[in-house]
Amino acid sequence: MTSYTPQEKADATVWEAMKEGFASGGIVAIPSTLAVYAAMTFSPKFVKSTNWQSRTAMVIMPPLFAFAAAAENKLVHRMHEMAAESSHSREMAEWSTQTQQKMLSDHKQQLKKMSTQKILAQPGMTDRGALSIQANEEKEREIAEKFRESVVNSGVRVVSGDLGAHHRLANFWQENPFKILIAVGVPTVFYIFKGREGQQHLQLQMKLMHTRVFGQFAVISMLLSLMGFKEYMDRSGKFVTEADVQARVAQMQQSRSELLYRLHRDRIDAERLAEKRRKALEEDMKLGAVKKTNASKASIIDTA
Repeated sequence: MTSYTPQEKADATVWEAMKEGFASGGIVAIPSTLAVYAAMTFSPKFVKSTNWQSRTAMVIMPPLFAFAAAAENKLVHRMHEMAAESSHSREMAEWSTQTQQKMLSDHKQQLKKMSTQKILAQPGMTDRGALSIQANEEKEREIAEKFRESVVNSGVRVVSGDLGAHHRLANFWQENPFKILIAVGVPTVFYIFKGREGQQHLQLQMKLMHTRVFGQFAVISMLLSLMGFKEYMDRSGKFVTEADVQARVAQMQQSRSELLYRLHRDRIDAERLAEKRRKALEEDMKLGAVKKTNASKASIIDTA
């Protein structure tokens, strides 16, 4: 998984939405162009009742609508994913920080209750550096396990090895149901229209009416099937590999490290500010003491 800066992530999201819109617009442009071409070829009434402006609008407007709808849908979907990932990483980082602070607080409370002899008698006290390193490694492993557990339980299904073709198809189906609907529905409607050509007793208007009725039934049936499988995937979770899980854990650890660094930096800044205030207070107190001493000497001289 590639690591992006916030600006690069926003640019990548916009570009994905643009590609989604261009793909959907290109797919819709094919049947809209063919429909206008067929109407101009087989229907003199259509040619008589329309002009080039209206025909151009009939060709352009469906792809523009498909572009806007697909791009907006993809953008909203990616924004929700990014918000969920950011919220999950922040919650896990806060949880690990709170756990670390709680462990440190419990350890301090335990040390307060123990005498010096008991503390020195604890195993490993002669090698505090090695003990600290070992404790940190164990803590990091525990946090990494918690991160992995949270990723696995976040609505995904881990697949051993690489994703198969059916896994990729299921993930694509879940993320792009309307793209599949367009890719399957448009050829189906065109096939239904071509099937009416053998019926010479039907006029073009009746052929279009039959195509609309049968095509609408076919597209609605496909839509119900597609959304049913999408609902199943939403409930069960998308397929991911172990490498994807490890990459997600690494991203969460990076977010945790950044949060700890910011907390450490804020604490250092607060300590520096407190130190400056303390020094300023000491200087003010010394200056006040000097002024008080000088005033006492002056009063003694005046009295003499």
